[in-house]
Parts: sequence; C-alpha cells; structure tokens
Amino acid sequence: MLNSTLTEDLSLGLHHPLFNAWEGGRAAVGDFFFVYIGTFVLHELCYFGFFIPYLIADFIPSLHRYKIQKDKTVSKEMYANCIKRLLFSHVVIQGPMIALTKLFLDFMGMSIAAPFPTWTKIATTCFYCIVIEDFYFYWVHRYLHHPSIYKHIHKIHHEHKAPFGIAAEYAHPIETAFLGIGTMLGPMLLIDHLLTLWIWLVVRLFQTIEVHSGYDFPWSLNRWIPFWGGAIFHDFHHEKFDGNYSSTFTLWDKVFGTDDKYLVKAHEREREDDRDSKNDQVEALVAAADSSAVRRSPRVFRRKPKALNDSE
Repeated sequence: MLNSTLTEDLSLGLHHPLFNAWEGGRAAVGDFFFVYIGTFVLHELCYFGFFIPYLIADFIPSLHRYKIQKDKTVSKEMYANCIKRLLFSHVVIQGPMIALTKLFLDFMGMSIAAPFPTWTKIATTCFYCIVIEDFYFYWVHRYLHHPSIYKHIHKIHHEHKAPFGIAAEYAHPIETAFLGIGTMLGPMLLIDHLLTLWIWLVVRLFQTIEVHSGYDFPWSLNRWIPFWGGAIFHDFHHEKFDGNYSSTFTLWDKVFGTDDKYLVKAHEREREDDRDSKNDQVEALVAAADSSAVRRSPRVFRRKPKALNDSE
C-alpha cells in the first residue's frame, strides 16, 4: 500500500469543521456502525440522487433533443421492475458486502480517525482508482459477453437496450460481486483513509449513473475530458450488445480494437448532425427573409363598403 502524508493543520486537518462531525459520529455509534451505516447511506443517497436530474429531464420536452435514443421511452413497468431488483441487490447482496468494509479497512491498515488526507492527495488517488477500475472492468465485462456465459449472467443487465440512470446496478448478483471487485482494487493498492474511500465511492457512482443516463448534454464530461466515454459511448454498447466494454474511458477499446462499430456509427451521427445544423441554418435564413419581406411590403387598406340608406 502506498503511504500518504496526512495533514495536521492544512485543508483537511484537525482544525477542519469536518473533524468534530467525524469524530462525534464515531463516538456516538462506534467504528463498525460508523463505517457500515455511513457507507450504505452514502451509496444510496448518491446512487438515487445522481439520477434525479436525468429523471427531471425526462419531463422537460426541450431537453429531449439530447436523448441518445430518441425513439425509446422508459415505461412505468420498467421503472418498477428495475427498482424491485435494485432493492433486492442493495439490501441482500451489497448490504452484507458493505458490512465487511470495517474488516477490510482493518486488514488493509486504513485509518478511520482524523487527521485527514489533503484534497490534492484525495483527487490524485481517485484518478488512479478510476484508471485501475476501468482496465479491470474492460476485461471482466468483455468476458461476460462470451456466448457461453452471457445468457446466464450479463443478459439481465442488457434487458434495457436504452439504459436509464438507475439501471446501472440492474444486474445478476454474480456480476455485481465480480464488478465490485474492480471498484475495490484501487483502494486496496492506494487508499489509506476512510474519507478517501468514501469520496472514491461518490466518484464511481456518479460515473456509472452518468454513462447509463441515456443523455448526451453539451456539458457532459465526454465533451470536455479527452478519452472520457460518457453516456454516448456506453449507450452504443447497450443498443448493439457489442464493443465499447470499458466503463469510463475510450482508451482500452481503441487499443484492443473493440470500438470499430462505434466509430462508424459516430461518424454517421456527425454527418447527420452537420446536415441537421445546415438545415436549421437554411430554415432560419428563410424565416428571417420572409419576416423582412413582410416588414417591407406596403400596407393595403380596404375601404369599408358604404352603408345603404333606406331611400336607396
């Protein structure tokens, strides 16, 4: 495990406001329940909380232009079935796994007490963790698509050809367990404090909800961060069931040649977007010309017919 330098009086040191709340929580419930309850609650709040903006977008027609598969909708039955499986997974499968977190921390020699790592150390560690998880996820995910095991395990996750945020953890228990190992590989090698582990969990949950959201907004990370796959990259995998096996970055699919079909589709989409953009520009120019012509045209006044007198 890599050792990190813990601060005593810097950004997350003993004088940080987080210190009293953190140590107060430990004293109130004990370390085991502090870790167990804290991790479980953090997971649920982030998992469903990160989904809310995308759920709201479903009810705003002006945002539907950013949906990746515009012809697909999510029915109430699909939501109900998804939530039902999620509750089972979170309580029966992930709950016991999270209960082992304290034992995991003790075994790996991770600290629970203050002082805390610096923000710089936390950010750097989370970056390394997401790189490690992405490489692990690529190979396990690719193996799950092998014909001999796909129909037994991973097919459940692919029931949603047009994914939506909370479908991220809609999966077979075996898949949940094996992919969960990837999330913990980075912490096993790099993390030495519970706070860093929790922040890494937040990052990972945001990433998996975002790539399953079904939306590609102008502010989506894939438009700003090089090699970030985003929803449009992973959505193609759900639509075609092939290629784009990485969870976060596009690098490994490019290196191992599993993004060929996606690149063809992306090129077609770019041409369609260019064509639509040009059509919009033409329509705008025509509308502007028509509006200008109407303003310049002379007004035509019609004389009211003269009322007929009774004598006429």
